[in-house]
Amino acid sequence: MKKILMIVSLMLSIIMVPSIFADDYTNVKKVGDVNGDGSIDIADVVYLFKHRNIPLEDGDLNCDNSIDIADVVYLFKNYLKFRKPVVFAKTFSLDPEWDKGYCVITDSKGYKFVLLENGATNPNIPDAKVINVPVSSIATIFYCPIVSTADILNDSVCYDSIKGVPSYVLDYSPEMAKRYNEGKVVDIGTSSSIDYDKVVSINPQIVFLGDWSAHDTMEEKLKELGITVSRFYTYDEPLFIGKVEWCKYAAAFWGKDEYEKAEGYFQTVWKKEDDLIRITRNAKSHPIVVDFWKWSDTSTPSVPEGQNYRSKLIEEFNGCYAFLDLIGTGTEKPDLETFMERAINADVVILRQTHDIKTKKDLLKYYPTSGFENFKAYKNNRFYVSKPDYYIGESKDPIGYMEDYAKMIHPELFPDGDSNLKYFVKL
Repeated sequence: MKKILMIVSLMLSIIMVPSIFADDYTNVKKVGDVNGDGSIDIADVVYLFKHRNIPLEDGDLNCDNSIDIADVVYLFKNYLKFRKPVVFAKTFSLDPEWDKGYCVITDSKGYKFVLLENGATNPNIPDAKVINVPVSSIATIFYCPIVSTADILNDSVCYDSIKGVPSYVLDYSPEMAKRYNEGKVVDIGTSSSIDYDKVVSINPQIVFLGDWSAHDTMEEKLKELGITVSRFYTYDEPLFIGKVEWCKYAAAFWGKDEYEKAEGYFQTVWKKEDDLIRITRNAKSHPIVVDFWKWSDTSTPSVPEGQNYRSKLIEEFNGCYAFLDLIGTGTEKPDLETFMERAINADVVILRQTHDIKTKKDLLKYYPTSGFENFKAYKNNRFYVSKPDYYIGESKDPIGYMEDYAKMIHPELFPDGDSNLKYFVKL
């Protein structure tokens, strides 16, 4: 009897110990799958019409904090969109045919790839490059979306394939740094200048590049060397959740299992975003928000354009973005007079930067002539600065990053207000 109790105790202790591995995202119910049958179709619309006494997460699809006929209409209009492999992202597409052993991806530059699992038959798609998955050797120029997705999924099949990264990635991915110290990963240079000899040395199946003009030059050189290239324009996405959706693109190169985990992760983030929209929808005020990047005291402020994912995130969380009239999904440097005119009277100011700023004194030390002390938000303690590695958190922990934005815009709606931000500091 004593022996049995010891065994049971041991089993319980194993069960109760928190896992050191990534969360299991393989069985996440999709947004729109109201009846829980694993698919999104007209049956879900009918089910929602007949059943309103279900959790908000499942039935409040328009995020207005109630489940009613408006949600039925919303689902009817959007269920075809929700069932697509890519729901929000605009700069890549994919056609997962994993039941046939492959997935077709089209990247941001229109390059097409057939990701073929072992033993599967090549579908022979015209102009598509066939790559066997899971890939065994790849290199990437940015942290996001390749390394960020590996850090999220936290599986060896992902890490084992990444053989080359720019030096800065080693500072932000503990697993990549560990593997670099073990000689399993090569430092290929910087995001603007890579060492082609080192890239060649890892014999990559594919190298992932972003949207910088320097990457155009890199692509040309890599192709001369006979190396396959794919381009990702993650930062051109008009919605933050669209940027998050790039995890599917990255995970597909590691095969069906990792792709399905990435899909589950994406659904989890989407649900959290909807939850934050519901919370901030209750706000009684609509603060004017300025979000900008400023490298140094003398540099020109750069602001997201009106269709940029940062400005859209502000609007989603019931803020009024001060530069919404700027057309585009990128960033723009307005003349200083225009910037100051709008920023000085804004209710909320969010400065993205790379210094270690923790106090107003620190802010004025690094930006002594920028005039921030005259800002209404500075005087009212609604001036926020990013931590130096905010852009890593944006990619590795989008839920925490979104929560920060919601709290900065509407601290009154959260139990801890804006006092416990993860990637920003309240001054």
